[in-house]
Amino acid sequence: MTSILNPSELCSLEGVLDSYIAQKTAMALSSLLGEDVSHSLKATHVEPEKSNGLREFAEELVVCSVFLHGGGDVRLGILYSIQECDAKKIAAKLMCLDKVDSLDDIGKSAISEVGNIMSGSFFNALSNHTGLKVDLSTPDFAMTSVGTLMEPHASEFLCPISDIVTEVELIGDSSGVRVHMLIIQDNDNARKLLNAKA
Repeated sequence: MTSILNPSELCSLEGVLDSYIAQKTAMALSSLLGEDVSHSLKATHVEPEKSNGLREFAEELVVCSVFLHGGGDVRLGILYSIQECDAKKIAAKLMCLDKVDSLDDIGKSAISEVGNIMSGSFFNALSNHTGLKVDLSTPDFAMTSVGTLMEPHASEFLCPISDIVTEVELIGDSSGVRVHMLIIQDNDNARKLLNAKA
C-alpha cells in the first residue's frame, strides 16, 4: 500500500501547486474576466472523507461544476465549482452582454470553456516545470451539489483510500466572482510532481 505524504511533502506539494496557479491559472482567469484575480490555497485534505468542512461543503452547496482530468505521465483531476450567480456574471462577460438571466446551453458551454482554459493553463505550467506530459479530458458540466458530482468522477481515476484534495479559491478583484477549485490526486501522482525534473 502506498504511504501517504508526510507533512514536509504536503507543504512542498502545496508550494508547487500554488506556483502553478499563480503563474498560469489565475492569470488565465484574469484574462477571461478582464480584471485582476487573487487566489488562495485554502487546505489540502489527505483523507477527504474525514474532513467535516470539505464534506459539508461538498454535500450542501449547489453550484455550476466543471470537471476535467489529466492522464498520461501523471493523473490528476480538477473540479471547479461556481455559484450560479457568479457563473451568470462570467457567462455574460464572455458573451459580451450586460447580464445573463439564466444559463442556457451557450452559457453552460461558456462556463465549461472557462474550466477548460484554466485547466489547460494549470497543466501547461505543470508540464513546463516537470517535463511530465499530460493529456487533458474534455470538460463535464453539471448543476448539482459538489458531493454528488465529485464521488463518481473521482472514482474514475483515483483510489478512494489514498486520494489527496487541495482546495483553492480564485476571486475577481472587481466583480467579486469566486471560483472554487479542487485539485484531486493520489499520493503516487503527487510524488511525481515533487520528484520530477523538467
